[in-house]
Amino acid sequence: MRSTKELIGVRVLGGPRGTRRIGKVLRAVFRPKDYRLVGYLVSRPDLLFMFKRPDRFIAYDAFRILDGRMVATVDRDSWDAAACRRLGLDWDACLLLEGMPVLTSDGEALGRVDAVDYDERNGKTLALEVTDNLAARALLGVSRIPIEYVTECRDAQLIVRREALGVQTEGGLAAKAGEGAARAGDALAKGSAKMRKGAREVTRKAGQAATEALDAGSKALGRGLGAGSRAVGTQMKRTKGMFKAFRDEYRKASK
Repeated sequence: MRSTKELIGVRVLGGPRGTRRIGKVLRAVFRPKDYRLVGYLVSRPDLLFMFKRPDRFIAYDAFRILDGRMVATVDRDSWDAAACRRLGLDWDACLLLEGMPVLTSDGEALGRVDAVDYDERNGKTLALEVTDNLAARALLGVSRIPIEYVTECRDAQLIVRREALGVQTEGGLAAKAGEGAARAGDALAKGSAKMRKGAREVTRKAGQAATEALDAGSKALGRGLGAGSRAVGTQMKRTKGMFKAFRDEYRKASK
């Protein structure tokens, strides 16, 4: 199993020897019918630091991870329109799941897709990592909602069964603070004055850490609401100008 967040920002190498720099992983791309991961968009460096070059699409099965880098295969159908044809993709219908709102069938909001867990052997999506925002992730952790709970994608929103409400969050400072408080309570039960003092300090530090994470996460979330964040959680045809260069190249090559 692999999470898409592990690869975002990773350097991409290619060429016959796997040493030519191509760019960095930008976004994960998914098929609309079964939400299977089909590949990644790769952002290439500007030409002469001035001219924006088209993003490229690499298929999910056309690379390996080596020393923390994505090394692409040299097959012609690994990239762009050729890869889309091989995988039978309608590019405009493909989805960017990360950032997409998640709601129950009766409209209760669960948060947004933070990352996607998938089987790297076949691209099958296993679960959605859902959180409210960066601050909530730091404080409360994430909920891993099995992909089987997703019933449809409607108006750039993922609709899930109500059973998803029962999924427990994982990680986060609140959980760690709770563990610290439990250990502190056990120490208090033993009646040691020294342990009481230590317990109070554990609880105080845990609360302080959670508050600091909440503040930092909120600030980071605000900084992230730029052009890039507006493009997540939607269909390719709705991403406007962000992926227009690649989309135009894809359409030309598909004719």
